[in-house]
Parts: sequence; structure tokens; C-alpha cells
Amino acid sequence: MNDREINRKALQDNLDAQKTQKERNIMGQFSTPYPLAFEIMQYMRRLIKTKNVSFIEPSIGTGVFYSAFLDTFPESTKHVLGFEIDSHYYNPTKNFWKDYSIDLRQEDFLDQKPDNNFDMLVANPPYVRHHHINRKEKIKLQERVLHDYGIKISGLAGLYCYFIILSSAWLNEGGLSCWLVPSEFMDVNYGKAVKQFLLHNVELIHIHRFEANDLQFADALVSSCIVIFRKNKACKSRKVCFSIGGSINAPKKVTHFDKDKLTAEIKWNRLFDGDTDKSEEQITLGKFFTVKRGIATGDNNFFIVNQEIIDKYEIPNAFLKPILPSPRYITGNSIDCQNGMPVVSCPQFLFSCNLPETILKKKYPGVWKYIKHGVETGVQKGYICSHRSPWYCCEERDPAAIVIPYMGRSESTNKMFRFILNTSKAITTNVYLSLYPKPEYAYCLKNNDLLNKIWQELNSISTETLCRNGRFYGGGLHKMEPKELMQTPVEGIAKILTPQKETDQLSLFG
Repeated sequence: MNDREINRKALQDNLDAQKTQKERNIMGQFSTPYPLAFEIMQYMRRLIKTKNVSFIEPSIGTGVFYSAFLDTFPESTKHVLGFEIDSHYYNPTKNFWKDYSIDLRQEDFLDQKPDNNFDMLVANPPYVRHHHINRKEKIKLQERVLHDYGIKISGLAGLYCYFIILSSAWLNEGGLSCWLVPSEFMDVNYGKAVKQFLLHNVELIHIHRFEANDLQFADALVSSCIVIFRKNKACKSRKVCFSIGGSINAPKKVTHFDKDKLTAEIKWNRLFDGDTDKSEEQITLGKFFTVKRGIATGDNNFFIVNQEIIDKYEIPNAFLKPILPSPRYITGNSIDCQNGMPVVSCPQFLFSCNLPETILKKKYPGVWKYIKHGVETGVQKGYICSHRSPWYCCEERDPAAIVIPYMGRSESTNKMFRFILNTSKAITTNVYLSLYPKPEYAYCLKNNDLLNKIWQELNSISTETLCRNGRFYGGGLHKMEPKELMQTPVEGIAKILTPQKETDQLSLFG
């Protein structure tokens, strides 16, 4: 690493240290490590036809990609343009590069009029989640994507999705674009717009995915990938490279697919293993069960109570429901039951009440005091609570006989995504997914032997299969949403369960 890059890195670290982690999370500011930036530039050098290229960076930060560009394209004399919206980074960066031939502008890249005159774009765009994007700005960006590309993009899309799509207007015909972005777009619903763009509006060349435990950003819990495409209106069907592990220049595994065989509907993370099978063509869990996320209380510290709180505020049983503790406190794959209560070391309950405060103050003064305590700590101001009436009345939910933690880590003492048999009347919070049999299969709940067979069959599903249907993040963290679990193949369940009409169920158990 040369002296220039050592000094730039010192500047980056100093500026980052002056911001809180929360501030940087909101603005999505996570700088690319120089070795990775240089590696990407080396790959781009192999793809580009000329050594003299014009280069644009839409979110330049302190200029790590520009630094790598200078080391990779030292002969280049053409226009280099960089945008940075945050003055905290822009002013020191402007001063740092004052003796270099780079055009730096303190502007919002997405607000600028595109100049389709650049040969190459390389970027690590801001990782801004959808809830941090101003509503008016989000609507404006959605309208631009629809108008310019005919693509309807979800309001749940992160800011980087708009960067990828709208940036292509800055490239000349044949220009190359490279993005270091979260890999989740390949599996989530809002990512369909990006996949549509990559398949139909440009020439997709290569997607390289880093492994789940290979974090590219030490301060961002996100699994990353590199997406490379060429602006090519006359693009014919060609092979697309999907690689995983190692580096983009030396991946552990490489698979190629015909572009015309790819669709925006399938999960692209499966492609890195050479898997193009669609779960909808198989017998899936959704045929037998509806899967729901556990309840979102709005504030677990207030609504999840132990016996000490119950005794202190004299909360009656009518306002309490047993609730399972966090999965980390459940060591086995089943919950024993005693009088409907789960047998756990620290029993917990969900507090929920639909009576108005006027009645509570008169009939249940202890409960009223507890609610006033919640008001004093601002519980009622939270998003979920503020949309309920009364705010201290939680969602009604039946207990589920089989539950599964919605996330797990590859380096855990417990099996990731283990199915837990729950014979108690305890419900769950949203750290679990709950399985409810569809009406024609509900009879299994009244047959313990049958329920046990289903539970054992579910636990025989390989971790690999479950992870393939879910999504993964940095540090080996995997997550599973209800729809994703319902798409999991369960051929074995079909051999255990057959649909029963309601009249048949009555005759069996009546």
C-alpha cells in the first residue's frame, strides 16, 4: 500500500470515528477496504478494452475506489467525476485530492442530470434502508424507475437499488458498471426490480457472492456481493457467471447460466450452487401448513412479564398468557408441559388487556399502575403501540404445536432452524415462526403419534435446504421469513399426511 493510500485510510478512519454507529447506519456509510477496491479495479481492467477510461463514482466517500483506480489505470487522462452528499466527508476529501485531476461535487447523485459519457462506474452505494428514505424522495425515485425503465420497484427497496438502476444513464454504450451491494436483493421480493433490470435492460456479466462468514465491512452486519454489467442495448443472450467464495479474481466455485433461462422470480442465491429448481414445482410445507411470525408486542421489556412483576402489580390471569422464552434458552427440540405451562427455567407471560383505563383504575388498580408506568417510560409512543387501541392490548394468537426460530447462526451450539415441539399453551414473540396446519390437516393436532412423526420429519430437513430457502447476512447469520419456510420442499410430509374433510375429522375424533 503506497503512502497516498495510507494517508487516505487514516483520513477515513478519523472521519468515521467522529460519527456514531447509528448516524452511519442511517446514512449507510460503510467504506470499502482498499484491498477489495483494488481487487475490483483489477477485474474491471481485464474487462475494459482501453487503458484510458473516463470514470464516475456516485458515492465517493474519501475516494477509496479512486485511489484503486489511480493504481490500476495510471495511464488514464480522461474525466473522473465523484459525488459525495455529506459535507463531513466531502470537505476533507476535496482537500485531500486537491492536487489530482478529479472533479468532486457535493451533490446528491440521484438528483443530477445524467451525462451518458462515462466508460466505467464502480461504486459501493450507501446502504440506506427503506425506512430511512424520505417518503417524497422515495416516491420520486419510484416514478423515475417506472418512467425510464418500465420497472415498478417496491417501497421496501433500499437506496442502493435505485442507485444500480438509475446510474446506467451515466454510462456510454458499452460502458461497464460494478456494484458492491448487499446480496439480499437476490432473494427478497423488493429485489425483483433489480433482477428485472439486470436481465432486460443491460448485459449482466458476473455476480460474485462472498461467503456468509466473510464480512467485507467490519462495521456492517451484511453479506455482500459484486454485480457487474455492461450497458448494451443490442445485447444478445449470453452466459452469466455466478461465483462464490474467495475473491472475484479467484473464486472458490464458478457456475454459468444462460441469461434467457434466468428469471426475476427465482431466488438467485441458489444459482451459486448450480441450483435452478423452483420449489413451487415440488411439494412444499405451504401445502400443509400456514406459517406466521410470532406476535410483535411493541416493547418486550414491558409486555413480557415474570412472576415478580405479576405479584408487584397484582396482574390477574385474565390478562396473562404463557409465552416461550428466547430460543437461546431452549436447549432441546421440545417443550415439556405442566398444566398448560411450558416447563422452562424462567417462566414468562405476555401481558395484554383490552379494558379501558377508567375500569382498570377502579377494578384493577395494580394493573392501572403498571400501565401508567408504561406511559411514563414512553411505551405507548412506539410505532406498534401507537397504532393499537388501547395501546396495551396485544394481538390475539393461538399457541402453535410446532415452532421454529426465525434466525440462526452457522456457528451455534444448537442446530440452525430447528423445529421445536410445543405441547404447552405458550404463544411466541416474533423471534419464532409458528406452524398452523391447514383445515384439512388440522386433525394431526389431536393425534400425538402423528404430530411426533411430522415433527421428526421436519427436523430431518437438511440445514442446507432450509438455508437455501432463507436469506443470509454477514457473520454466518441466516434468517427465514414465513413465505420462505412455506416454500421449503417436504416430500416426507406428503407420506404422513393426507387431507381430511371436516366431516371425516368429526368421525375420527367426535
